Amino acid sequence: MKFSWEFNLMKGKNPQHTAAFLNGYDERNFESEEIAARESGQNSVDAGRDIDQKTTELVFQEISLNKEKKDEFLKLINFDLSMRPRVNDFGNEKIEFKKSLDSVFGDDDMKLLLIRDYGTCGLGGNWQEYEREDHFGRLVLALNLDDKARGDSNSGGSFGLGKTAYAKSSQVNTVFYHSVFKGTERSNGANRRLMGTGIYPSHNHENKKYGGFAYIGESIGENEVKPFENKAAEDLWDQINSLCSTDISRKSNEYGTDILILMSSLNLGKIRESIENYYFPAILQKKLTVRFIDNSGEQFFPNIRDREDLDQFVRLYEQAVNGKEIKEKELQVEGLRRYKNKRLGEFAIQRAEPDEEKSKRNNCLAIMRGTGMVINYLKVGGDQYESAVGVFIADKDIYEYLIPSENAAHSEWAENSSRLFGDFGDLGKDIVKKVNSNIKTRFRNFQKDLQPEVSYQRGDSGLLSKLLAQSLKGQKSSGKLPPEKKFNNPIALSLTKQARDEDVSKWRLKVATNEFTPESGSFDLQLLPSISLVGDSKKVPIKHMGFDITGDIEILNDAKPIIDIDYHYGDSIELFISFPNPGRLNYVVECKCIAQGEVLDV
Repeated sequence: MKFSWEFNLMKGKNPQHTAAFLNGYDERNFESEEIAARESGQNSVDAGRDIDQKTTELVFQEISLNKEKKDEFLKLINFDLSMRPRVNDFGNEKIEFKKSLDSVFGDDDMKLLLIRDYGTCGLGGNWQEYEREDHFGRLVLALNLDDKARGDSNSGGSFGLGKTAYAKSSQVNTVFYHSVFKGTERSNGANRRLMGTGIYPSHNHENKKYGGFAYIGESIGENEVKPFENKAAEDLWDQINSLCSTDISRKSNEYGTDILILMSSLNLGKIRESIENYYFPAILQKKLTVRFIDNSGEQFFPNIRDREDLDQFVRLYEQAVNGKEIKEKELQVEGLRRYKNKRLGEFAIQRAEPDEEKSKRNNCLAIMRGTGMVINYLKVGGDQYESAVGVFIADKDIYEYLIPSENAAHSEWAENSSRLFGDFGDLGKDIVKKVNSNIKTRFRNFQKDLQPEVSYQRGDSGLLSKLLAQSLKGQKSSGKLPPEKKFNNPIALSLTKQARDEDVSKWRLKVATNEFTPESGSFDLQLLPSISLVGDSKKVPIKHMGFDITGDIEILNDAKPIIDIDYHYGDSIELFISFPNPGRLNYVVECKCIAQGEVLDV
């Protein structure tokens, strides 16, 4: 009993190749570990719900095979005889893939990642069919199905690209699937299956063109295989188990699936972080438990509440689930208004805490629906305002509209989705558009309400309003003018950003003539720059900080600089100002001018 390989030939009216699949998952939004975590969690939760399992267990386990064990494993799966002759067929443009193949055949150890779930339905059904109950065929064999979620408003998936995610996590694009499940008439009595798949670059071999897909299983004819089943599958999996330093066997009553990724490129710590980021709702709901086992056999678990850059999202989620309405300046929890007689969902938002503000999820809204998975941390807030974070939990009333609106990566709800319009027409488009519009508007209005109110004073240049918040975030002024004043500044002042890093902000202050500058004589001009941190009480500065100023000027007071200038009509003066960043609070930047002399008294 041995594994045989089937490579798909590109021929006929619909030749298939792997290019679209290897590039099909939108990785611009997610790292490899995030993709693996999202797909694994989604598949496990979905498979657990199919048998009304309240809690699904998910395990990520590292396995290392030394050279001796690796060679036995490669011989067992017939990798050497099947892939070594093709190494040079993949072309120089696939140099990294070829290097990985060379590594497999070399003296290095092989790193495997085993992803296991328990308390799920497993991969049963007819392995050659793709109805909803045919789990093996849909996950392992079917290509790019887009109807996974049809008829199930709680399903996480809708494109069927999970196999692509697993293959792309392997440096040699090779994955094995082992599963135990309840035997049924549809599975022809089978209760265990084992099969491998490969998603390789398309190539020419021995004057034949291959699309790159490969299946690794029991031979049923020339270049045709099927999954091993029952005793054959169990015996072969036991042989793989014997090569591992830890027990990976699965009893006949332990329903679930094992996904074995060859030459895994994934970092276990990053997978844990991704599970925490995207599955904290399912874990809190006890829909999902997760364990991680490293090469040494040490186990560790998600640390949701210990994540200082995540704990605020967790608390907001719990407040939204609780449903108690809160309307405070720095915390709001409430349901969105019904639209077209549909409940839209619960919304919770709060001023960002320091750790969330420093993370890439600052000014983001965690959006989610019934799977217990965070669809994405959607960037909806503006960096020119006070930082905030929030969550939105879609109501079950609109699940059926949201699912077909999602892209392949399940990272957004797109009202212009062709799938959405095809299923529901304008109704679906209007509902998804309303959701997106409401959550973005609510978030930005909340941010704006956090801004301190600043009054204008005689002599203000107008920079006070323009640079409020914008100086800290490095944003340019909107150019909006302050309210009309009863007097006119004798000079023009402008302040523009030069640079900003974590420790300091640098700006250019330019003094120039304007239409109110006297054309004859000179006058003594004093500029009084100041910087204030805005506290919780509006209009009340809580601390003053001095500027570092460079330029051809005289500073009269080092503690609170006063820039003294003998100004003439037509003078153009540039001063360079730097000040330390004060942390999370916004700056109020002022530059007042006092002009004195025979010509002018302001």
